[in-house]
Amino acid sequence: MHAGPGSQPLGESLDPRQKWLLLGSLMICLFIGALDQTVVSTATPRILADLGGFALLSWLFTSYMLTSTVVIPLVGKLGDIYGRKLFLIGGVLLFIAASAACGAAPNMPVLIWMRAVQGLGGGMIFASVFATMGDLFAPAERGKYIGLFTGVFSLASVVGPTFGGFLTDTLSWRWVFYINIPVGLVAVPAIWLNLPAKVRSGSPKLDFIGAGLLSAASVLVLLALVWAGDKYAWDSMEIIGLLGGALVLLGLFVLQELHHPEPTLPLYLFRNRVFLLSNLVVFAFGFGVFGAFQFLGIYVQTALGASATASGVITTPQSLGVLATSVIGGQVIARTGRYRWQTFAGTVLIAAALSVLTQVSLNTKLWQVSATMVVLGLGFGLVLPTMSLVVQNAVGYQHIGVATSASQFFRQIGSVLGIAVFGSILANTYHAEFTSRLSAEDQATLGPALVQQLDDPTIRLNEGVYARIEQAIGAKPDGENLLERTRVAQGEGVVVAIRHIYWGALAAAVVCAALAFLIPELPLRRTVAGGPPGEAGRGEAPGAPPLPAAGAMSD
Repeated sequence: MHAGPGSQPLGESLDPRQKWLLLGSLMICLFIGALDQTVVSTATPRILADLGGFALLSWLFTSYMLTSTVVIPLVGKLGDIYGRKLFLIGGVLLFIAASAACGAAPNMPVLIWMRAVQGLGGGMIFASVFATMGDLFAPAERGKYIGLFTGVFSLASVVGPTFGGFLTDTLSWRWVFYINIPVGLVAVPAIWLNLPAKVRSGSPKLDFIGAGLLSAASVLVLLALVWAGDKYAWDSMEIIGLLGGALVLLGLFVLQELHHPEPTLPLYLFRNRVFLLSNLVVFAFGFGVFGAFQFLGIYVQTALGASATASGVITTPQSLGVLATSVIGGQVIARTGRYRWQTFAGTVLIAAALSVLTQVSLNTKLWQVSATMVVLGLGFGLVLPTMSLVVQNAVGYQHIGVATSASQFFRQIGSVLGIAVFGSILANTYHAEFTSRLSAEDQATLGPALVQQLDDPTIRLNEGVYARIEQAIGAKPDGENLLERTRVAQGEGVVVAIRHIYWGALAAAVVCAALAFLIPELPLRRTVAGGPPGEAGRGEAPGAPPLPAAGAMSD
């Protein structure tokens, strides 16, 4: 919906004090969403050990990310029309309720469903927080504030893994979800008091059909990736049918967006080269970095034998690297107005860190993993915060919410696909490696029941169950040596699987670097309202698609 002539951007209606109060409120909301993403990965091995369901591992992450992904475009569009306040408060309340349900989940299927509900709230929070930043500050000055929001995300990343590991080791993994409740209860009144409501004008026609088609297509693709090679063969009718159905729904979505007066995702924005390449960068980034990172805790706790707390401490330096480069990079962008080479340098650092992780082994030291996380964080801080600024600068003010949510959507869908693909690689590679490293004689001695139990690398984290397994193996002939051989087979199986995962992540990082190098540099807009740089004075017809910005692709 195009802004009417009498509309006034949020940043031009607040005084400096009100802006700072609103910034603080937004950072609280961002903290609650970021905290959940960092604590769960640390607690995952214990969750699996307690509830079982190793085969459902990828769904623990993908259920959350799928629902948060599909809700983001719709919330971004609705926020442009109705304002962000309703969706921020509603998202936090939904997130709190779902977190309580996750903590009380009696089994893995219930936890996965509640994570899906939690993802709806998380998607509403993230879509609204970053779009509100676009409402508050012009792109030319937004770089000064990138460090604040990245600092909040880094704080959650620093506190989350360590605190989540501490809660898991001392109380229960359930407390990694319960901790969201008090933080959320602080966020709701803060937003209610400090974020003005938007006065709605007119009666826009909302594109619920388009949002539904995009959501359904995403679900079918995810199901195909999760089940392929595990439940069904890659060339089975089930997988081919799911992928074919996704293509049909995607085609219907394109037709819907081309003809709807208020499309959920205006397709003409993709004529803008900056918009297109920025979204491809965050897609590759999400697939390679976020997708692979979720499985590092599995390696550290099962192959290296570290505790959940130690696993959190090891990954903490990544957040410090993110904080350092995002603050410095934001200031450099604000002063120079240049962002392409900074983004490219970040992707190179990420690729370097991922290349190190392709060489992990059972003898890798914990400090080596931690040092690699620092380099990964340095690259992270140069890429992701910058992409949000770049894509908002490439579109007109009336499309701030849509553009921001599109960027988040592509990052999230990349992460969802990455987690699904890498989760399948972990399960299938581990199974193949574990069974191949145990001789037929050892498998016969163990028996089918014990082999099946040991085909889950997280079983060793369930002390009660694994103690019974140790006792059963110890009672067999040459039991002590047999137990050691099973431990080595499990560890090597995890190592090989993790190496495969990070080779895939490295390939995605190389693609990300190539795309970042191709992004044109547009001058940063110095006003909140208005269109992309290069459009001044050209104007737009009411209701017509905006003209492509400078650097846009020609027809």
